[in-house]
Amino acid sequence: MTKVIDTERIETMNMLETLKYDAPMDVEASRAIAATPDVAHVYSWRDNAINDALRGFDNAENLDALLQAIRTNRPECATMIVWPDRHQLMRFLRDQCRGFRSMLTASHRYHNEASGQYWHYMGWFAVEWEGETVEVAIAPDVCTYLDAICMGPNDRVLTRFADALTAFTKRLPGRSLRYARGWENAPDIDKEIGSVTWDDLVLPDDTLDRLRQAVEGFAQNRAAYRKLGFAWRRGVLLVGPPGTGKTMVCKAAAAALPDYPFLYVRDLVERDERDAIRDIFRRARELAPCILAIEDLDGLVNQDNRTVFLNEMDGFTNNDGLLVIASSNYPERIDEALLRRPSRFDQVFHMGVPEKGQRYEFCRRTLGRRDLADHLAPDFDAEKLSRQVADQTQGFTPAYLKEALISAALQRAQQGDLILDNRYAAAVLTQVAELRAHLTRTKNPQALAEMSSDQERVGFRR
Repeated sequence: MTKVIDTERIETMNMLETLKYDAPMDVEASRAIAATPDVAHVYSWRDNAINDALRGFDNAENLDALLQAIRTNRPECATMIVWPDRHQLMRFLRDQCRGFRSMLTASHRYHNEASGQYWHYMGWFAVEWEGETVEVAIAPDVCTYLDAICMGPNDRVLTRFADALTAFTKRLPGRSLRYARGWENAPDIDKEIGSVTWDDLVLPDDTLDRLRQAVEGFAQNRAAYRKLGFAWRRGVLLVGPPGTGKTMVCKAAAAALPDYPFLYVRDLVERDERDAIRDIFRRARELAPCILAIEDLDGLVNQDNRTVFLNEMDGFTNNDGLLVIASSNYPERIDEALLRRPSRFDQVFHMGVPEKGQRYEFCRRTLGRRDLADHLAPDFDAEKLSRQVADQTQGFTPAYLKEALISAALQRAQQGDLILDNRYAAAVLTQVAELRAHLTRTKNPQALAEMSSDQERVGFRR
């Protein structure tokens, strides 16, 4: 039997074997591997290490697989495990180092739906740092913060590299961070900040004045806190039914303190919520002075993580420079230890449904916004419509008022009317009637109406 010699395959094998084991993948080599996948392991032990990590059940096993591969193939190298923000890590490697290159045969990324960004799900990269080659291996994972293995010639180089990486990743590329299985940059929140100010809030004068003082007074009186021997920290809790403007208060506070980083927490999805809470406050302390906004506090703090949250708010840790603004739709579910102790939430603000005068003012301001005002007919009586809506919307939250005004405009637009005239006014009143009927059909139709803005406030009074 005559043996057939595959000369093309032999040439590919020879090319792969003559390449240095730590050489970056180039186009020619990549094509050769694609053509002969059965010899891919000859080229890259790093690819095999990543494949082994993919078989692990958790992050610890993934790291062990990568470390074992490094010890087997590069025993002379030192390693160091770091825990950076994924997005900031890649920015550091690309922007702060020289010779950035991938050591794998292809890129492996995933789409982060919350941020709209494409992140590396796993990877192996090399850079030049202070005249030495440093490699960074990312084990398969989707968390914002990740365990990365740094590999270099000695511990001294890796320590300097890790220190520089840590200092860089603590910087904010924008102003805002969102917590979603770890902290991530939030350019969408950056765009929102500034769109709402104190002047956009329709609240009782007393409530608005006290809110402004709580936020702006915190920033302006740092020296006074110190002289009086008080810790420079503040906790503000907003309670009330959905749609009463709690999120708008957070936006207005962020606009009032433009130099403060804004950290936003909506919920926790980690298995260990206690570690997540520690991470939230750790990052806030690193960026202080800053605003830490926590929505739906009643759903975030539970019996399993209660002690950790209380300790992070006022335990032995230093919360100097933290302005915490939390909100809750269900204050009756909030732990008494949070409501009744001033060192946790110094002021509790009741965000009730607006009274008639406030409803009128809300409608007047909404109709005066450019996106609506520019389309109103010249003879349109915005004042009259505002009064009519205010008269017919007892128990409506600002969110319901806005829904009536905006939905009616969209309805007219769908019928081709770009000029809003008396037909728009009629559509608004129709929307009001439908929303009122919807409230009547709810299980507790009086719940919103009963929470009036002058009701006795929850917590301690100021």
